[in-house]
Amino acid sequence: MVVSFTPGRLRLRFKELKEDAIAENVKTRLSEVPGITKVEINKVTGSILIEYAQKVLPTEKLVETGKQELAKHNIKLDI
Repeated sequence: MVVSFTPGRLRLRFKELKEDAIAENVKTRLSEVPGITKVEINKVTGSILIEYAQKVLPTEKLVETGKQELAKHNIKLDI
């Protein structure tokens, strides 16, 4: 679920991110994506904050990359 979005900043919430292994894997993988400048996961709330450089990583590409990574953990991002 999208909690908030402004160009360059996206916050999502999924109960699966409360699991340590999933949270760490998603954080590590997304941190390696060129253009993503910050990834923070709050395991208590199951939220992830992604900050990114829009000129390097357009929003559409960020969403597609996020969907692919989350799908590896059977999490669907419907936006």
